[in-house]
Amino acid sequence: MNKTFLEYVAEDIISKYGTDLSRIAVVFPNKRAALFLNEHLARLASQPVWSPAYITISDLFRQHTDLKTADPIKLICDIHKSFTKCTGIDETLDHFYGWGQLLLADFDDIDKNMADADSIFCNLKDIHELDDISYLDNEQKEMLARFFANFSDDIDSELKKRFLSLWSHFGDIYHDYNRRLTEQGIGYEGAIYRKVASEQTLHLKYDKYLFVGFNLLQKVERVLFSRLMKEDKAKFYWDFDEYYMPSPSQHLTTSPSHHLSGGALVSSAPTNLTTSPSHHLNTSPSQHLNTSPSQHLNLSDFPNELDNTDPDIYANMRRPKRIRFISSPTENAQARFAANWLLENHRYRAGRKTAIVMCDESILLPIMHSLPPEADKVNITSGFPLAMTPVASLVMLLFDLYTLGLRKKGTAFNPHYLKKLMAHPYAHHLQEVHLKGVHLSQVHQEEQVHQPNSPSHHLTTSTILHHIATLVKQVGIATKPEGDPLTQESVFRMYTILNRLATLADSGDLLVDNTTLRRLVSQLVSSSSIPFHGEPVVGVQIMGVLETRNIDFDHLLLLSCNEGNMPKGINDSSFIPYTIRKAHHLTTIDNKVAIYSYYFHRLLQRARDITIAYNNSTDNGHTGEMSRFMLQLLVESGQKIDHYSLTAKNHPTPLMPKPIQKDEATLGKLQQISHLSPSALNTYIRCPLAFYYQYIAHIQEPHPDPETIDNRMFGNIFHRAAYLIYKDITDRSPLIEKAHIQAYLSNRTLLANVVDRAFQAEQCTPNNGLQIINREVIIQYITKLLKIDQQLCPFSILAMEEEAKVYTQLSFTTSPSHHLTTSPSHHLTTSPSHHLTTSPSHHLITIGGIIDRLDILTDKQTGKPRIRVVDYKTGNQPSSPIKNIDEIFDPNNIRSKHSNYYLQAILYSLIVSRSKRWNPANHPVSPALLFIKQAPANHYDPTLHIDKHPISDVTVYEEEFLTKLKHTLADIYSPDVPFTPTDDRKKCELCPYRMLCGL
Repeated sequence: MNKTFLEYVAEDIISKYGTDLSRIAVVFPNKRAALFLNEHLARLASQPVWSPAYITISDLFRQHTDLKTADPIKLICDIHKSFTKCTGIDETLDHFYGWGQLLLADFDDIDKNMADADSIFCNLKDIHELDDISYLDNEQKEMLARFFANFSDDIDSELKKRFLSLWSHFGDIYHDYNRRLTEQGIGYEGAIYRKVASEQTLHLKYDKYLFVGFNLLQKVERVLFSRLMKEDKAKFYWDFDEYYMPSPSQHLTTSPSHHLSGGALVSSAPTNLTTSPSHHLNTSPSQHLNTSPSQHLNLSDFPNELDNTDPDIYANMRRPKRIRFISSPTENAQARFAANWLLENHRYRAGRKTAIVMCDESILLPIMHSLPPEADKVNITSGFPLAMTPVASLVMLLFDLYTLGLRKKGTAFNPHYLKKLMAHPYAHHLQEVHLKGVHLSQVHQEEQVHQPNSPSHHLTTSTILHHIATLVKQVGIATKPEGDPLTQESVFRMYTILNRLATLADSGDLLVDNTTLRRLVSQLVSSSSIPFHGEPVVGVQIMGVLETRNIDFDHLLLLSCNEGNMPKGINDSSFIPYTIRKAHHLTTIDNKVAIYSYYFHRLLQRARDITIAYNNSTDNGHTGEMSRFMLQLLVESGQKIDHYSLTAKNHPTPLMPKPIQKDEATLGKLQQISHLSPSALNTYIRCPLAFYYQYIAHIQEPHPDPETIDNRMFGNIFHRAAYLIYKDITDRSPLIEKAHIQAYLSNRTLLANVVDRAFQAEQCTPNNGLQIINREVIIQYITKLLKIDQQLCPFSILAMEEEAKVYTQLSFTTSPSHHLTTSPSHHLTTSPSHHLTTSPSHHLITIGGIIDRLDILTDKQTGKPRIRVVDYKTGNQPSSPIKNIDEIFDPNNIRSKHSNYYLQAILYSLIVSRSKRWNPANHPVSPALLFIKQAPANHYDPTLHIDKHPISDVTVYEEEFLTKLKHTLADIYSPDVPFTPTDDRKKCELCPYRMLCGL
């Protein structure tokens, strides 16, 4: 391998300044390169070296001002105060936070480019002022005119007026915000940089400042560099390659916004640097990479200390290289490939000359787990993500408990969130800590933990932060004897974050609701990492893209080099439109893409062994496209590039679920089942194996998140609301009249209050967008139900919900022939005195459940009373009714015709028809399925039909139904019939037990 860029820099420094470098400061874009340069200086010198000071460009600016860089959240809190003051808009910090981040980014960019904020935020309504802006050249005026043209028509549109009104205040906000921060002795980065660049005199600590490896320079940096040059205190070392430098014949006249720093990659044409695989590729390197003659101007303004014409330094991209492109089906496959890549040709032995660069740093953990034991010396520059540590998940569970998990005005916790917290591995460390007066050990004994002394209004932002910080500290103390440095470091980082936020809350700066607070904590945790300790210049380097600046490698593996990762998440989110940004020399999306293009090509230019992997699968809407820079290499580099694909060596074979035989243990558990619901019977008909998992093995389905309303909870809330309405009516009148129902239909507030009570009964509060929508839908469904029922008036309700429990007992045999022993008429028995005498081969089982509504009305056909067993359904109505009773017990119809609905409705109706309690007068009984969603508004009859015939009297089908039912029961209890899986794989798609079957 040729010398690295930093080796050339080290040689030049030694030759020009000797070994006493104590009066010299070397300035880098980031810290990582300083370690490598220092090692080169020590190795190249023939005697002891007084090392120079190593600082970053950020350090250099901060050293020359009394202003301190403020906390990011503090900055948003203060910009919100200025926004409210200048606009008069009383926007809460919760709603403003995202806007504030965007506005702060714009202010930061304005200051780093030393632009005139008043000119940028001038009132766009007065378009004619453009003619009087003498400081703009013709090209800039033309850019602004193109933007203003969009506002020439329909100037009074509401959206446009709101935008222009907001825009007109941005200048005031900018000035008030900076005054506010200055008074506190703090500032954001751009404001600090601008202040330093604007100072007339600077007290410089060192004799010489050597700027190494910079690329795109912002205006503040250019001003500072120029000032130091005039004082003969600045020297520059540029890292570039002639491959992406323009030739003199390509010089063009460009605006100052296109200035480059010493060959750094910048382009101003969106078509050049935003080429994805679906766009046309430019075939000239100079067109695609950086076509600005101001690169040479920058070299002239800030002369290079190295020889620009030396091909050993600046002509490496065209040298022969081994380049491979690897397509991979998954990110984990790339991580496993990294281990093989290190072992191949013993690359790991090259130590720091070998690098694995992650374009997506979320792949770090699988890489770490895949490292071969031979690579015993590895330096990881990317820190371990704090979000992936146990303490992070603990904190988020605690926030869930204090935000989503509070019930009954803060006097109770939802057991769902308590149980999730107690399942955390650190939960046992919290046993001695009380949660607002509630001991965590109580969670195991109580479904609902009450806190009479801690109403919700006491749970302020500050209270929650201090309390959770206390719990985190408790974890740190409890885990300290274990001696795990990762645990201790992660706890410390988390405790620091919580304390930072608590300080802001205590001072009154952070005024947000608990939901926003949780989001802020999650955002801070996601951006935090725990540094690894080690020797940075020893061993294989595993790093992110930004850490590679100024460092060269011989063997290079880039992972996850997909479009979207390289360049990284480039967007142009800003309040300042693109055209105006460009006219005022602010950073545009073109500059951002250009910087990443420079990082990519600079990283490759001196490497001779290059492997670039990307994910070629499509997942979650992200297409598996290789980076545009990879495509550019194919077209422009002239290098031979080999293509390979990663494939799994093992071919997975689908697991076929196996039937479970009924051994003695299984039969024993079956005998213990004395009661079966229609749901259990339908589960068996649908899939006997699923019945085994649920009712024999007692494997519970995962509990749904109470903050998300699934179909089951939606139905429960609707049922509860209907119950509350009719309970209110029947408490006052046994007969339901039209006027009773009209009282609800004409009072939407009353109706909404009932629905809210139903939400509370399900321990769910409609406090997010989806839940609010569900609330409105339920109100509409209840309205529809009431209109349907109003047409039936007058009628009476016999019982509802818990009051309408109906059960019966059935006897059946489980002989090998499955011969059923029944009474001659197959009548259901509802009294113990009517039980059939059983023999040892007989079984007696209780069957039944809860009816949504049992009512009685006058049949319009016969004029006589008829009892209805009404079941509310909020799902879709089957496209066609069943044709006969056999279809109810046919597994193939469960999914297509919802025949499971029929089994329950007919069974309940048969029980009621023979019940002396509910039907002493022996009225006909009809099953009814009321499909609210698709029910027509008028003349809707929910009575069940069989082969287009309404079931006006369910006893007509009693004998046939009971024969089939007992046959099903005999199968369930027969020792000879195993629990077999269903043959219909479509049923498995939504089955909660599909993973147990290997599907």
